Amino acid sequence: MADVLIVCLPLTAETEGLLGAKELALLPHGAILVNIGRGPIIDEAALFDALKSGQLGAAGIDVWYRYPENREERSHTPPSEFPFHELENVVMSPHRAGAFKSPDTEERRIAALTRMLNLAAAGQPLPNRVDLQLRY
Repeated sequence: MADVLIVCLPLTAETEGLLGAKELALLPHGAILVNIGRGPIIDEAALFDALKSGQLGAAGIDVWYRYPENREERSHTPPSEFPFHELENVVMSPHRAGAFKSPDTEERRIAALTRMLNLAAAGQPLPNRVDLQLRY
């Protein structure tokens, strides 16, 4: 079984460029990387090179490095300056991972919303609060 690193961080000043060539080289040869956070957390060139060389065995990338400026550019804005799509060890999707639901997803969402509304009504602290200073 391969080692897997899953990146699910928000993009902040502290996380941008957090994983570069040095950090990727520390992963076991052939490891799998999955990024469901934000693209710029991982250095784009370093990720491409690690995948192309085989240092990383594969990657699942649910993030883009470039986004279209407007609706007209959606069909012809590549997700990166590097041709990740040409690598056979990469699966790419544009923030679609959250669209795949388990059969009980909606029930769990309603239960979480109910819990938060009840806590708010009781004047109790709400879970998962966003820290505006940290931006997550």
